[in-house]
Amino acid sequence: MALPHSVSALATTVTLSSPISKPQNLNPLPFFSNQNSQVSTKQTRPRSRRNLSLTPARVAAPPSTIETDQSFPETEEGETGEEFNDESSSSKFSWRDHWYPRFVNRRSEPSLAHTEGRIDEDGKLQCSYHGWSFDGCGSCVKIPQASTEGPEARAIRSPKACATRFPTMVSQGLLFVWPDENGWEKANASKPPMLPDDYDKPEFATVNIQRDLFYGYDTLMENVSDPSHIDFAHHKVTGRRDRAKPLPFKMDARGPWGFSGANEGNPQISAKFVAPCYYMNKIEIDTKLPVAGDQKWVVWICSFNVPMAPGKTRSIVCSARNFFQFTVPGPAWWQVVPRWYEHWTSNKVYDGDMIVLQGQEKIFLSETKEGGDVNKQYTNITFTPTQADRFVLAFRNWLRRHGDGQPEWFGSSSDQPWPSTVLSKRQMLDRFEQHTLKCSSCKGAYEGFQTWQKILIGATVVFCATSGIPSDIQLRVLLAGLAIVSAAFAFALSQLQKNFEFVDYVHAEID
Repeated sequence: MALPHSVSALATTVTLSSPISKPQNLNPLPFFSNQNSQVSTKQTRPRSRRNLSLTPARVAAPPSTIETDQSFPETEEGETGEEFNDESSSSKFSWRDHWYPRFVNRRSEPSLAHTEGRIDEDGKLQCSYHGWSFDGCGSCVKIPQASTEGPEARAIRSPKACATRFPTMVSQGLLFVWPDENGWEKANASKPPMLPDDYDKPEFATVNIQRDLFYGYDTLMENVSDPSHIDFAHHKVTGRRDRAKPLPFKMDARGPWGFSGANEGNPQISAKFVAPCYYMNKIEIDTKLPVAGDQKWVVWICSFNVPMAPGKTRSIVCSARNFFQFTVPGPAWWQVVPRWYEHWTSNKVYDGDMIVLQGQEKIFLSETKEGGDVNKQYTNITFTPTQADRFVLAFRNWLRRHGDGQPEWFGSSSDQPWPSTVLSKRQMLDRFEQHTLKCSSCKGAYEGFQTWQKILIGATVVFCATSGIPSDIQLRVLLAGLAIVSAAFAFALSQLQKNFEFVDYVHAEID
């Protein structure tokens, strides 16, 4: 494809349970009644500054009718990859009636690290702005500023002081939210989208990563639907420019649920989009090794692309592969690569896309600034002449036909500028705010790097200060050498620490 030229103080999602491989039943009990309860809250005072709202739109993940295995649906009658302008199969899509992953949930990660809420001394959810506390039913149990007698004492029983509770579920290490406070019955009857069965097989090594991105849902979904960019945008990271070749994709099926398709050849890439935000890529590579002989390498890249606000999307990527397992983190004793190191590579992938997609989104917004729908004008704004573009066209087609052009947001924010139009490159590529603070492994490693830098700098000062004291020249040289070594290590750690904060990405400088 080529181009022709506010969150409130109480906004929070809470879970106290551990990751599980299969979906849990919804728990309607209070927040902290037991270790398996999960609740997401939204305060219901629309005119108060303490208004509580979930950041995501009225959006979530796929319904219960989708398949949970690794097969693809049958081809729908009358659907072909070239029918971009066909309106015959248009139907209303409900963004609200789906599960959406909120974040990766691990035992080592405190859930409230993703929010501005906190757990108070009594185990209740507390607003960090005014200190109001709520129980698991959303009832206000404490207003610190209220008198214990008179009308103020009765304020906690007012409906205006209550918070709204959303259905939540933990499945395969992800916390899902159903963004409809009245949707408990539908949520109970639905299942969140499942990762492929290969993720549970011992021969597959898995890696998960989450990052908040400052471009829109449709921009990110187009990106994950576009395999053509990998060899160029991610040159020497996950692809190489000299390996680019035609990708003759064919559509297998399309409909309100999403679409699927694949190519023929080696490697074979099978793709499936399950509306509204789940995208699966399966890459199968036939290869031959000198000792092991013929091998079939399999790579899964499953992404949840969750709309958070206009111009802001949360990306949760779960990948798995059955080769070179020693190069990725894992439970085996020989899998020594730390998770934070693997995330350095994953963040390079995000950075390689980020600055390019920022420019693309600016062009799309300028072309539709009069209120037009980019999905309807897509084939006029872009040039998509190859079969490799079919998945991109299929997504834009789905969003136009079934998704009403964009997610269904809580409230109206159309007058606010999109982040990609106002943020600097440094802000767009800010790994620290977008990922490190939300990842227990990266945050822990970052703090460890800082601690070791302080130790090494202190050692450098001590060695320098004492190197002139001994009368023995050899001891003086030894202390001076230790000062140089400790200073060098401190400097090296400061350079490595940038991988947690910001690394400038310039495509032209990567040969």
